[in-house]
Amino acid sequence: MIKAVLFDMDGTITDTERVYNVFWAEAAHETGCMEFTREDALDFRSLNHKDARILMEKKFDGRADYDKIHTLCGQMVKDYLKENGIPKKPGVDEILSYLKEKNLKAAVVTATALERALPRLEAVGLLHSFDEVISAHEVPQGKPHPDPYLYACEKLGLQPDECIAVEDSPNGVLSAYQAGCPTIMVPDLTEPDEALKEKLFATCKTLADIIEVLEEKSSNNG
Repeated sequence: MIKAVLFDMDGTITDTERVYNVFWAEAAHETGCMEFTREDALDFRSLNHKDARILMEKKFDGRADYDKIHTLCGQMVKDYLKENGIPKKPGVDEILSYLKEKNLKAAVVTATALERALPRLEAVGLLHSFDEVISAHEVPQGKPHPDPYLYACEKLGLQPDECIAVEDSPNGVLSAYQAGCPTIMVPDLTEPDEALKEKLFATCKTLADIIEVLEEKSSNNG
């Protein structure tokens, strides 16, 4: 029986992953790594710092400074969102209203640090819709490791198989899947490949479409 839904933030409930995608490349170029592309930036979605540094070294053989790029990208995104606002993903209000109506818990499990995540959720009027907001910075290993989702389940007092996870990226899906959460992907910048599809409970076009999945699962359990 599903008792909670755990949401990634960037690219899942806020339409901000595409902003990061642009500024990852711009930050890399400004720090001297001109070969870094927006395609490369896709690999860093939700990726924890340790693994991201390793990946950056592997991709660019020392020609890219992860920490400089990450810091500059973060500032660029912050400035852009302050000036342009933070858009929500389609269907977020519908799914959160449904969860409240059904007395199901809702939580955010994000790779973003809490000092940025909490104000961002507050700015779009969503912060108080969630029972918990978990940052991967609170656990030993971030996404794609299972730690963030396991910690979220612990905070909610639930088992992983009682919590559906909702993600938009491969690293996020792997984190939730390895934690034992049935995982729904709502693709944002990329569609799941065949290997990733095998790890998914469902794929939905929008967050609102998750309602049908939950209703069907509830009916099957009933």
